[in-house]
Amino acid sequence: MIALWILAGLAVLVIAFFALGYYGLPEPEVPFPGLPGPDEILDGAESWEFKGSSDVCFLVIHGFAGSAFNTRPLGEFLHSLGHTAVGPLLPGHGTTEEEMQKTRYYHYLKYVNHLYHECRRRYKEVFLIGFSMGGTLAMDVASRNSLRAPCTGLILISAPAFFNGYFNGRLILHDFSLMMTGVARLFTDIIRLDKELPEEINQANPWIGYRYMYPLGPLHSFKRAFRGVRRRLPLITSPCCLVMSQNDETVNSENQYYIYSRINSREKRACMFQLAMDGTTRHVLPTHKYAREKVFRFLEDFIEDTLQDVSVPPRPGPWRRFMRFFGR
Repeated sequence: MIALWILAGLAVLVIAFFALGYYGLPEPEVPFPGLPGPDEILDGAESWEFKGSSDVCFLVIHGFAGSAFNTRPLGEFLHSLGHTAVGPLLPGHGTTEEEMQKTRYYHYLKYVNHLYHECRRRYKEVFLIGFSMGGTLAMDVASRNSLRAPCTGLILISAPAFFNGYFNGRLILHDFSLMMTGVARLFTDIIRLDKELPEEINQANPWIGYRYMYPLGPLHSFKRAFRGVRRRLPLITSPCCLVMSQNDETVNSENQYYIYSRINSREKRACMFQLAMDGTTRHVLPTHKYAREKVFRFLEDFIEDTLQDVSVPPRPGPWRRFMRFFGR
């Protein structure tokens, strides 16, 4: 009998430990720390904007702990097609990990949603493109605006809707450490790993951001946001394109099927790349030396097909935009 009580007590402790790891302790809302000044941003991490000749805009959102550098090649490609591309730097990113620790997922969401409505005010057609956590943010913004201000198209690159859990009829434990963020943040604010990549890998898949540094406050809030994002996936009806590497080390590839099967887009397509085991994580596709051109060409077909459906005219000149104020 005593042994049963001991086992029951241990079971309760284990359940409580995992629940604390997942949910964490309640936290008051963290005030928005503001955007960094130009002199505080890492070289190359700055936000970017490329003006095009059409009335189409692409809002391109980078991932967790990254920077606008990681989406710049995609922005340049979209600009080469004649369109405008905007690549913001999310709050807390591209500066120091201590600054990022002051931010939370809801800060990123509010900022991206604001930029989305700014783009809609200036352009007739607006696509949302998100890489990694940027894809999660893009899904979140698209679902929240699906009724009154739907996006023209949604493009998701290596985007997660979960890290671990029971999805697609199977138990997925992609990264066990991410189940414990609620516990880990009780003891430290930032986890730093003593790792260094060989130069040839940095050249094959360049990156500017916080590599091997994980601010736990924003990471935990990002993980906790998944549930709401998954719940709102059926609200997405805009044309959607999903791209991922099957052997992605950062985000489990089951995410793509999960998202694809739950959105209600009238048109949706997906491509799963199989990349060589080249020492990279095969996650950062927009800058991957051997994959990005294939990714961009796949996206180009989707963009062309989507724009043909909406019949986009050339972007009006300054005089025509001025005359709009007079209803002409």
